[in-house]
Amino acid sequence: MQLKMTSIPRRGVLMFMLLGLLAGCGATRALFGPSMASPGWKTLTLRAADDANSNSAVAVDVVLVKDQAVLDSLLTMPASKWFASRAELQRTFPEALTVYPYELVPAQTIKLNDKKWGDQKAWAALVFAGYANAGEHRARLLLNASGYVVQLNAQGFVATEPKPGAAQ
Repeated sequence: MQLKMTSIPRRGVLMFMLLGLLAGCGATRALFGPSMASPGWKTLTLRAADDANSNSAVAVDVVLVKDQAVLDSLLTMPASKWFASRAELQRTFPEALTVYPYELVPAQTIKLNDKKWGDQKAWAALVFAGYANAGEHRARLLLNASGYVVQLNAQGFVATEPKPGAAQ
C-alpha cells in the first residue's frame, strides 16, 4: 500500500515534467493549432517602376487579416473587387482587418519599417494593387519573412523577400 502512495506523487512529478518538455519543444502548437503572429518584417518597400500601371498612379493596400473566414474569402478575391468592397468589408468586419493604404506614382519608392505593424497580430498579410488592367493583382506575404520588396511594374507586381546584403 505504501508503494502506491509514493507512486502517485511520482506520476504527478513525471506528468509535470512531461508538460514542461512539451511546452518547450513546440509540440503544444501541434496540439492546439496555429496562432496569430506579428509580421516579422524589418522593412517593407513599395517600389513603382517608371512605367508602373501603364504610367499611372497605383493604389496599394497592405492588409493584415485577423479572422480566418475573412482570410478564406480574401484569398480568392481579385484586387478590383477588393478596392470596390474595401469600405464595406471594413464596416462589416472592423476587428478582422487592418488596412495600410498607399498610392504610388511611377518611379516612386516608399520604405516602411516595422513600427507600423509591430504591435499587430494577424493570421496573414495580403497586398492588393489597383491596376487598370484585369488580373488578380494580389499576393500573400509570409508573416515570418524578414521583409519584402513589392515591385510595381507596368501590368502587375511581384513581392519578393530582400536578398541579404542587397541595397533596398
